[in-house]
Amino acid sequence: MTQRMLQKAKRGNADAFVALCAPFENMVYRHCLQIVKNPADAQDAAQETMLKAYRAFASFEGRSELATWLYKIAHNVSLDLVKRAYRQRESASLDGLREQGFEPRADGASPEELYVKSGEEAALRDAVFTLPERQQALLSLRYGDQMSYGQIAQATGLKIGTVKSALNRAREDLRAAMESARR
Repeated sequence: MTQRMLQKAKRGNADAFVALCAPFENMVYRHCLQIVKNPADAQDAAQETMLKAYRAFASFEGRSELATWLYKIAHNVSLDLVKRAYRQRESASLDGLREQGFEPRADGASPEELYVKSGEEAALRDAVFTLPERQQALLSLRYGDQMSYGQIAQATGLKIGTVKSALNRAREDLRAAMESARR
């Protein structure tokens, strides 16, 4: 990233912004998809991420890598989207949905099995959210986005050894959080 290009982008030059951020579009989309679980919503979140980044680019100080900055925006945008969708889902009743023609899909699993599975997934999700943000982000990149240690290092600006040790610590903390939740 050249200083000249960075300064142009900070002054609102769209071409400079695109030149700097285009290499990270796939990373942003993959991360959004990992969180929102729906390609169309992930595309919306990725677009919103880039729009927010463009509007806030003048405030980018360069203390972190551009990829890290974009990743953080994508993470927050995606979480906001999931929270909005959850609130909307909670407010819609199943009866109201049935009146509109929706019928729950029968996938062969018994209600008890679905309940247990959803409980386990919810417990894992809750345990992940108890971790510090950095650990959440690293776990998401490694297991959600299926990134290699090298790719994570590049995206976050950390050294590979730091990524490995931080992920190990995150897994240990997650295991402890899960055990604590079971008690």
